[in-house]
Amino acid sequence: MIILSRTRVLALPLLAVLLLAAPGVAEINRDAKRAPDFTLKSSGGSNIKLSELRGRVVVVNFWATWCTPCKQELPYFNTLYRRYRNLGLEILGVNIDKVAAQASQMSAALGLSFPVLLDPSGKTSDLYQIRSMPTTFVVAKDGTLRHVHWGFGPDEPARYESEIRTLLKE
Repeated sequence: MIILSRTRVLALPLLAVLLLAAPGVAEINRDAKRAPDFTLKSSGGSNIKLSELRGRVVVVNFWATWCTPCKQELPYFNTLYRRYRNLGLEILGVNIDKVAAQASQMSAALGLSFPVLLDPSGKTSDLYQIRSMPTTFVVAKDGTLRHVHWGFGPDEPARYESEIRTLLKE
């Protein structure tokens, strides 16, 4: 999906943000609600719980192996992860494919170094009301949802970098 517009949404609940969403970016103010908590198994076999990452900026990216923009976006997230991990960034790639082996093959082919989480049942993607691929949430250190991105286009790398740098300083 290509980013066609940028939308600024202030202090709306997660559901309203997602229901009003056009392709683009929603920016949510500091009074936003907490990101819904989840626990998923990683492709490496360990369980990762979002709330246990408090104190770090967390990018939660929902992706699928059949999604062309995802294939473009994932290597960029890998670069961000390597650049900012030691400064407090965590990236969680939540794969929605029904067959875990597909996610493992693609993440290995792309050389992904951040955790790839498996959501074959779709429970976590339902919790986040995912309707398009890729969809990415940026969560502040205190666990509040601060940015939502739908799709991946040429302007996204600069937006992600700016958002992450700002949140790392908070």
